Amino acid sequence: MSRFEISFLDSYTDKALLEEIGRIAALAGGGPLTQTLFQKLSGKVSADTIKRRFGGWRKALEAAGVGQLYGGRTVTDKMRTQRAKRMSAEQLVTEMQRAHTLLGGSNLTIADFNRLSEVTNSAAVSRRFGSWPKGLKKAGIGLSNLGRRYSDRECLENLVNVWTHYGRQPHYEEMNRPPSVVGIGAYVIRWGGWRKAVKAFVEWANADEPNQLEASPELLPERPLRIRTAPEDRHDVPARLRWKVVVRDRFRCVACGRSPANELTVELHVDHRTPWADGGKTVLDNLQTLCRECNLGKGKSYASVG
Repeated sequence: MSRFEISFLDSYTDKALLEEIGRIAALAGGGPLTQTLFQKLSGKVSADTIKRRFGGWRKALEAAGVGQLYGGRTVTDKMRTQRAKRMSAEQLVTEMQRAHTLLGGSNLTIADFNRLSEVTNSAAVSRRFGSWPKGLKKAGIGLSNLGRRYSDRECLENLVNVWTHYGRQPHYEEMNRPPSVVGIGAYVIRWGGWRKAVKAFVEWANADEPNQLEASPELLPERPLRIRTAPEDRHDVPARLRWKVVVRDRFRCVACGRSPANELTVELHVDHRTPWADGGKTVLDNLQTLCRECNLGKGKSYASVG
């Protein structure tokens, strides 16, 4: 079985980051290079990483010799701050709701708002309403559950779900959006950085046998002794086994060939070739990747498409 590789830049020097900006600007055809467009075209580095390195998106574009225009004018952080002072509380709420709508109703984080708003920033919201959470409440937008403490297993299994959802390695900021239930901060704190977290995930996912992580007392609380069912006889597919199946099937439905990498609305399921109800085992060779439509469209005696 093939192993999964990470798609990172070879190095993260200023020069390498600026070259990536230039490469994506060329792909964009010379038009305004927004953070959203950059994120869509580059799978090697996130816009947030570039902003942190150069002190802002506009400064990074200037260093790379690329312009960012909105309606013919360059929008600077200073301009956003000046505009925010002239905005009423109602206008700030409207802008937050607009950004929330652009996200498709997903949890609105500070990073998302600063990326999507062309007229203000999260600092203005916090100053006006007392804090970012209070601003969200004023706008009628729910707070996310991304701040609580998660175990290693929860973090890694969440990454299986998010990676499968996108059909590719998720970007840094996407870990703060559904379907992720574990925020990026948990990965950075636990592993010392996003890249290190992804490397730890790949090592865990590629392992052939359960490791100490899965056997640690933290992850397996004590339970009364009982007769244990062998993993291959259980109906539920463990997260690591699901990962091996979708990687083997290249994040595509084996029946119709659709993938979330090309159509984000595609939802992948891992299904038993020989149905579990008919004695099929929960093992790699008896599992296959199907999209939701193909999986729900088959019956109990559905023949394997592999």
